[in-house]
Amino acid sequence: MTRARDRQRGPAPTNEQSRVSLRTQDLPPLPWRYTITPKLVHNLTRVADAAGQMRASPLSYYRKKELAARAKRMRVLWNVSGFHRSVKPEEVDAVLRGAHLVGKRRPTGDAIERAVLVEDALAHYTTFTVSDRRLTPEVTMAYQFCSSEVPGIRRARDGTVRTMPNWTLFSPRERAKLLDLQREQTPLPPEVKAIFEWVDQDPLVSKSAVLRAATVYWAMTRLIPSWQSATVLLHHELRVGGIDANGLLMLTEATVAQHELLNIPECQTEGAEEGDLTKYLEEFAFALLTVLWELLEQLGRVQNNATHLPWQVVAPPDELDAQLYEVIERLGQAGSAAILEALGADAPPLRTVQRRLQKLVGDGVLAKRGGRKNAAYSLADPETGD
Repeated sequence: MTRARDRQRGPAPTNEQSRVSLRTQDLPPLPWRYTITPKLVHNLTRVADAAGQMRASPLSYYRKKELAARAKRMRVLWNVSGFHRSVKPEEVDAVLRGAHLVGKRRPTGDAIERAVLVEDALAHYTTFTVSDRRLTPEVTMAYQFCSSEVPGIRRARDGTVRTMPNWTLFSPRERAKLLDLQREQTPLPPEVKAIFEWVDQDPLVSKSAVLRAATVYWAMTRLIPSWQSATVLLHHELRVGGIDANGLLMLTEATVAQHELLNIPECQTEGAEEGDLTKYLEEFAFALLTVLWELLEQLGRVQNNATHLPWQVVAPPDELDAQLYEVIERLGQAGSAAILEALGADAPPLRTVQRRLQKLVGDGVLAKRGGRKNAAYSLADPETGD
């Protein structure tokens, strides 16, 4: 249960606070322009083909979940490493399971929690129950706020680290409500409004998920150069636009292609400083194509490996198994009582839940730690078998 003191809603940031980190002189004056070149059309066509192959990849339910969780861990690790270079993968895994880093590692733990919050915001904002889930100025600034603060939490005036809130204390319903409130209350700088006005009025950029993602990412990284997790804007647009429908892209500079894709806005691409985005859009589309082909090769290897897995892991789960998996994925690590509570009012009897948990452990889907009464369940690590 969430403690009352952590549920106090602090004041929304002022317009001036929201503009502190904006560097408006880096953006060329509107309207921007571009030319539809054969190279741009060719790259966009090949991106669409690669995206179609990704959607058609015959991955099992558990394999998709495993790859998406791995991509999430990599994104969190990369976003934190920008300011905390000593962060370790095992620290990210620990925080994702609900642990808290203490002592000298507390600042790193706080940064990991904020990066996890951005991932929660991504999962929430890309599943709106509306027809158009593309980026808006409100969602963009909510992402920017979540990368440094926790929605709905009042931080102590003395700034002591002991008052750093625990986002995991909130239930999924409370998190969703706070994220929606943050989206509605975050002030919108006029520069951000102007970006989206141009993007939504252009006949081609407004219809193309790739061009829209490229343009918004380029503009926002120029406005807020210190925004390490601005890659969430790419993930959002590419996910809702069907380019990365399953959320498997990492975009963490782990490969040369990813590095080039994420750093194109920082390069002095020909014409971009004067508002001509032609060269930038060509290079972005080609870099994205390369990243997608890398992922397709990985998916091919994953599919080949899946042929050697037990049929229980490859076969699609029933509704209860899927619910149990998703609850444990969200909680990180939990006992059967906490899992039962998270299932909600329609949960089956505790004994049924316990039997299903044991079955998923036996199938290699979940890992179990502790004795019978104090057992805690988490997702199995496919690399260690634990």
